[in-house]
Amino acid sequence: MADYTVIADMSAALLRVLRTNLCPEPIQSSEAIALASPSDKNGDFQLGVFLYDIRELNEYRVSAPVRGADNTRTYPDKPLTLHYMLFVNSRAQMATGAETEQRIFGRAVQAMMDNPSIDLSSAQPYAQPSEEAAAVSLLNLSYEEKNRIWSGLNLPYQMGLYLSISPVMISSRHSERFIRVVEAQFEAQQIRAGDARGRGRS
Repeated sequence: MADYTVIADMSAALLRVLRTNLCPEPIQSSEAIALASPSDKNGDFQLGVFLYDIRELNEYRVSAPVRGADNTRTYPDKPLTLHYMLFVNSRAQMATGAETEQRIFGRAVQAMMDNPSIDLSSAQPYAQPSEEAAAVSLLNLSYEEKNRIWSGLNLPYQMGLYLSISPVMISSRHSERFIRVVEAQFEAQQIRAGDARGRGRS
């Protein structure tokens, strides 16, 4: 099971992947890659990781409750897809130039190719080792879809890299006990043939 912190834990795991693969080249310091919003104009970072959407993954949705060994049942895990945008801080962009920005995005694409999934057990301390790893996928959004994201932030369009992580399973804390039927007793009564005919005439 994965507790409510799994979303933040997945973001931290993605951040570790980027820092491991993009530092010290083309980004010198790991602290220059941070979880941030494009609207954070005063942030002291070079590459920002922005979680801009969370959606339920209907393909993995299960409605039946999960039964435990201790006569309890809980609601099934909720499967989610996390949508991220990688962007270069506008302050850093002006200082480093377009060529450095393109190198950062190119190395980020390589990092996603070389790390196509994130192991939930390494990202979430409550997860079981047998749980499915979350796939990291680059999103092929249209210009209009990207522009709507930036418009929603009241910011002019800027180059970015868009990706998703799924399935991210978040568990329920609701549980209830139930009584398991382990033995059933039946009583059968034999009716003699004469008694049966007598009952039929009455």
